[in-house]
Amino acid sequence: MSIFTDFNIDFDLFSAVADTPEMFESTGKTNTLRVGREISFKGSINGIEVPASAVLHDAKLTRLTLLKQISPNTGKEYFLVTGIMRPVRMDLFVTLDGEKMNIIDVLTAAINEKSMNKITREQFLETARKIGLNLTDGMPYFFQQFGASIDGWTKAREAFVAAGAKDVIGSMNNPGRIEAAYQHNDGVPVTAFEVGTVDREKSRTKQGFLNLIDATVANFERVVQLRKESKLLRVKVDTATGWSQEKTQKAREHADLLSAMSRQWVSNWSGAQQRIVVQSNGKQETQNVWDPVNAPCGRFTMLVDNNPVEVDLWTNSARANTSNTTVGSSDNGSDPDPF
Repeated sequence: MSIFTDFNIDFDLFSAVADTPEMFESTGKTNTLRVGREISFKGSINGIEVPASAVLHDAKLTRLTLLKQISPNTGKEYFLVTGIMRPVRMDLFVTLDGEKMNIIDVLTAAINEKSMNKITREQFLETARKIGLNLTDGMPYFFQQFGASIDGWTKAREAFVAAGAKDVIGSMNNPGRIEAAYQHNDGVPVTAFEVGTVDREKSRTKQGFLNLIDATVANFERVVQLRKESKLLRVKVDTATGWSQEKTQKAREHADLLSAMSRQWVSNWSGAQQRIVVQSNGKQETQNVWDPVNAPCGRFTMLVDNNPVEVDLWTNSARANTSNTTVGSSDNGSDPDPF
């Protein structure tokens, strides 16, 4: 007999606190992935929204960094926390025409849609592994939190160090605005982490992380497109007649560049984007370099000596231990230029 029998309350209702904790997450633009649970979120493919979900199997935190930034709009300083989880193993799903499909099967079906030679799921995975897109054994996951709480950072750093992380800022040749950096070679287990989204309309470069489905599909699409362009250009060079030596050399160099760009940051759940540098006059310069995208993440739980440590980097968070109001943050905590 339960000790609560006499209270005439439906305590089955309260079991949701333990059984479905995701119900109590913020209703904003974030979702929290938890080990062993399937968590639904809004995915997108080429800008079109699709129902999606993710099952996190395991993750390890290997890097935490604190930077002091200056807002180009206000000139005020704010803190930015970045990190890397490596590896992260998870399964991604989307529902298309009422059918729930693993993202692996979606990409395989997309390949077979108009190809003469059909491939199997395993053949796709073999090719994906060759280019670095490891959808089964895990990939790195880059994250960041704009306008981070310094108290939240302190708690995260202390727990990370207690788990064995080392201070590595002294080994950096040019730390720039990096205030602190810690590395854990083996990685600290992470049992849950928040995934936010960026409003690209508020970004000066119109870039940023949208969701895991968009990042995965776009990364694969980028690799295929650049490899195809490189191959077609090489064929054109080899079959061309009457080209000068200079024109031939430039074409081959460009084909090499396209191939090199296709190999940059493929192994990354949070995706990659072409580098755009904003000049002092406001003009944007697109460079032939791809960088990893940092997905918004202000909260995560790591295991230190088998004890869960909940990290909250949000400023003015309802869960945080402080109410530091000196730095504001955007509604998703991750806008590329929140101030």
